[in-house]
Amino acid sequence: MVLWWFLILLGIFLLYLGAELLVRSAIQIAHYFKIPRLVIGLTIVAFATSAPEALVGIFGQLKGETGDIALGNVIGSNIANIGMVLGIYLMLRPCDVSHSMKWQKMPILLLIYLLLFFVMVGGKISRVEGVYLLLVLIFYNLYQYFFPPKKVELEEEIKVHEEEKRPPVRITLQIFAAIGSMALLILGTQSLLDGALKVAKHFQISERIVTISIIAFGTSLPELATALVSAFRKEQEILVGTIVGSNIFNPLLVIPFASMVGPIYFSPKMLILDFPMMVAFTVLLWILMVLGKNRLSRIDGSILLFSYASYVTFLFYS
Repeated sequence: MVLWWFLILLGIFLLYLGAELLVRSAIQIAHYFKIPRLVIGLTIVAFATSAPEALVGIFGQLKGETGDIALGNVIGSNIANIGMVLGIYLMLRPCDVSHSMKWQKMPILLLIYLLLFFVMVGGKISRVEGVYLLLVLIFYNLYQYFFPPKKVELEEEIKVHEEEKRPPVRITLQIFAAIGSMALLILGTQSLLDGALKVAKHFQISERIVTISIIAFGTSLPELATALVSAFRKEQEILVGTIVGSNIFNPLLVIPFASMVGPIYFSPKMLILDFPMMVAFTVLLWILMVLGKNRLSRIDGSILLFSYASYVTFLFYS
């Protein structure tokens, strides 16, 4: 039993370490090859922070587990990003919300959820449906490229992951760092999955519950780390943008990659309970944005964090 919990903690630590190293090395490599900062902010950072969720989905499918792992990790991570990560951040530091965040990004996120609902209705997500979601991701990035957010938002997001006070490291070392980060992510994914699934079987807990709670918490650590860094650096709107952007990327990136391994079959509760809860957390955040008149307060953070704790408690006692 102790070994299983050790594997879970080790997996969470390796996922955090690997994701942070991947983001930092990827940004440095992009700078070396003179890739525009717009592209870095819109794609590289978002892809890197979604890497843990993608690997969990792929490895879950490769292990022959139910689709509750791949899909549950997306739903659980999206809920954790809003309820836990943003909730903790707002408790530390209230922040402003732009008009574009409220009336562009949030509607886009809900539209993505609507598309996800349509592919979930049949009880499975096929490879073809996964390709459709991937095409939506490509279209979304093209839209972002031609109609980008404010430059200052992208600059701040990149700076959160940069070590500006340190001298630049040689490109060869950055490439090795990127390769090493992927190794850490793979090892972390294996460790987290093995430990969590063994704990689930021992306590007779469903894979759905373990994935939405423990595994989703582990894969949301990169976003939580970004939240804490942003809070201490007194960043304002960028954390909200990172959370919403990550929640858009997760279903459009993780599910297509997992479905390429094989069709994603999932339990009915995922559609009738967990998916509506993900939508409810998103709508709650949107309502708080609107009622707060362009500002999210510490009270809003406490509401989100309490809602998340209540939902996780409900999962284990339902």
